[in-house]
Amino acid sequence: MNTIHPAVAATLRSIIGLEVDDTDALHQKLAKTITDLGPGATYGQRIVALRFDFAWELRTAGKVFGDAKGEYEVTKSKRVVEITEKAALEDRKITLGLAEHMAEAELYELKLTYLVAEQRERAMRKFLEALDAALDNHRTDRADSRAVDRASAQGYGGGA
Repeated sequence: MNTIHPAVAATLRSIIGLEVDDTDALHQKLAKTITDLGPGATYGQRIVALRFDFAWELRTAGKVFGDAKGEYEVTKSKRVVEITEKAALEDRKITLGLAEHMAEAELYELKLTYLVAEQRERAMRKFLEALDAALDNHRTDRADSRAVDRASAQGYGGGA
């Protein structure tokens, strides 16, 4: 992995509050985007570009989450059937709820994997919403600035 330049790390910190981790692939991608945009890029251009990168990574995170949850659900269902069939062969009765709890206990690691993937996907979605809000604020600030300039050009503003 490449070391992220301190100026790029500072830019990411100031724009989106990111404490850069050189070992994180997403951080590397975001840093490359800032570097590729160059020092002349506007705040809006940077936010839009970062948002695009983040949306693409969110897509990937959603797939990882879906795959992990699907694997857990299928494996759990199969294990519940195995547990109930084994109990039936041994002339024991077992409730579906107990079989599900037994299967969940055995599949703890798979469940943990899918829960972590779900949390990452959720956090990324919230961060993407924050980027959208930052972009909206930027647009509002620019519109306000244009309105002030227009009013000033027309002689409004309380000058002496």
